[in-house]
Amino acid sequence: MLVSSRQRTIIVSIFLSFILALGIIFFGWQEAIAAPLSESQETLGAWEILPLPKEKRMQSVHTIMLPNGKVLIVNGSSFRSTLTQEDGVNKIIEGVDVTNYDVINNTSLLDPETKTFEPINSPDAIQYNQTNDLFCSGHLQLADGNILFVGGTGRYYPGGGFTGSKQINIYNWQTGEWTKAGQMNQGRWYPTLVSLADGKIVIFSGLKIDAPNQISPSLEIYDPQTQKLTYIDLRTIKNSPFNTKITGTDTYDSIDLYPRVFPLKDGRLFLTGDEAGIAAVLVPHSSKKSYFMTINQDAVTGKLSVSFEVGPDRGETSKAYGTAIQVPNSENVLLLGGIIGTNSIAFGKGGNTSGFPGAKISTSLQHWIPSQESSEKIGKWEILPDFLDKPRANLQAVILPTKEILVINGGEYPEYKPVYQPLLMTPNASAPGGYEKKSLAPATLPRLYHNGALLLPDARVLVIGGNANRAAREADGTVRVDTLPDSKGFYQIPTLTDQSGQLKQFDIEEYYNNPQSYFVPGDPEPFVPAEIWQAEIFSPPYLFEPGSRPEITNAPETLSYDQTATISVKDATEKGSLVLIKLGAVTHSFDFGQRLAELTINSITLGDESTIDFNVAVNSNLYPPGYYMMFYLNDIGKPSHAKFIKLETKQT
Repeated sequence: MLVSSRQRTIIVSIFLSFILALGIIFFGWQEAIAAPLSESQETLGAWEILPLPKEKRMQSVHTIMLPNGKVLIVNGSSFRSTLTQEDGVNKIIEGVDVTNYDVINNTSLLDPETKTFEPINSPDAIQYNQTNDLFCSGHLQLADGNILFVGGTGRYYPGGGFTGSKQINIYNWQTGEWTKAGQMNQGRWYPTLVSLADGKIVIFSGLKIDAPNQISPSLEIYDPQTQKLTYIDLRTIKNSPFNTKITGTDTYDSIDLYPRVFPLKDGRLFLTGDEAGIAAVLVPHSSKKSYFMTINQDAVTGKLSVSFEVGPDRGETSKAYGTAIQVPNSENVLLLGGIIGTNSIAFGKGGNTSGFPGAKISTSLQHWIPSQESSEKIGKWEILPDFLDKPRANLQAVILPTKEILVINGGEYPEYKPVYQPLLMTPNASAPGGYEKKSLAPATLPRLYHNGALLLPDARVLVIGGNANRAAREADGTVRVDTLPDSKGFYQIPTLTDQSGQLKQFDIEEYYNNPQSYFVPGDPEPFVPAEIWQAEIFSPPYLFEPGSRPEITNAPETLSYDQTATISVKDATEKGSLVLIKLGAVTHSFDFGQRLAELTINSITLGDESTIDFNVAVNSNLYPPGYYMMFYLNDIGKPSHAKFIKLETKQT
């Protein structure tokens, strides 16, 4: 079956190449690509557009998979501004009142099976006499599956200024209720969360509560068992980024906003140097350095401390709004795309790059290879400068059960010129960068800033959100998404036309029926609304492989490290694989959660329901306690639906 499937793909590809060549010979190159030939969904995948929610429509700044298969969508104040009227004329004022609960109450649950959105309450707008806006917070699943949210927006300031919130909120996935869980020692806007093997959570970076656009040079470690925090000032620690000068300058390095940080096998954390900074931050980040951080615990007092070692330099300076991913079943790290030379998402707006000398959008793949594979004590970075098919910022990378990586969403600029085609990366040691690449079927809707992408339990990929501009909220709660920056002021409701140049009033329903309906005079690209409220689901090509899809009919609800266990699988094959994928928690082009571990299959007894014995020989530093999706894949890589499994430390 495997041979015939691959042979069919090769034959189709050769045939299509032959037809394309004939088209070029007879009609010329431009005419040949003007009417592209379509391949089958078996090779390109397929898209489904979910129904537009009937009420409480919202984007998805923070998108988190829950252990019940539903998706938590959180926005807080959602980067919106305020629409008022002066003398009968619309006027948009920067920011919103985050003390108003109606302003920050933008949370819902998506059930991918029923394709329905259910609005749910957000946490209170005021806690401990301070604001509690989850916009631009950090979040991650705890070992019990509940979602920890830290920080968020303290306040909007004119000119793109923000402060961070100190709040800690926990969402209970079983009851659907929020719990306030205290406050951090410092505000954190754009923080990154990393799980440890003992269930603790390290909280990196974020803007301070008391100083707009200033990064806190500290970290905090949250213990869910005691609900206590350890605060550590990093400015005086040897080899800390805040105590290490950037090569050739008198400027100290930093840990920028939403830093891309990963756990390693030995328990250290790897700070790659890439991030998702903002243009107005006090000290812009421009460094090639990476760092290793070790967490230490005093054997007598139990007090936590950290130490640092400077890692290898990358091939490019720090990039904003690229994506980063840990290679499936490995501690290796990949960095993809992003903005070089500026942290401003306004770079390239409307095709205009003036005012950003030296800035560009990267097409690179950077690969950190650990010491045991590279013969370098601190590992090494390798770079493939032109890996991506197009420049991409605000892109996502989703780990698939096949160990492939789906690069999806984003644009050739942060908020302009969307890239609709996903790029499938298939592992191949002999290919440049270690991956074969293939462009897949294009999406319908643009997904620029604040988009999300998550692997679902049925092995499809949810694609959601998008925030090309700042929407405007009226006093009655109505949200206008037909907004654009105004060269003479802040934002405006623009004049729009159809493709022929005729004036055309914006209608949200018409836009979703035809996203190519509206244009801004002088701009050849279709107009993109400030927020995208409709979700799509992508079915990768593996779902269209021939034959029955395997089904896990029986599996344990919990597993412990190094345990031997058994599952039952219908339509299993003699050769197959079994993987665990940690649940996703994505925002700002980075998934704090997803990891893939391959389980060791010891034996398989084939039958109507085959019995598979396996061992959970996974590293708890790379794969911390918590909920995972278990997928079985047959001999041609067709995955089952997932079973949710709780991975936990065996109690002694």
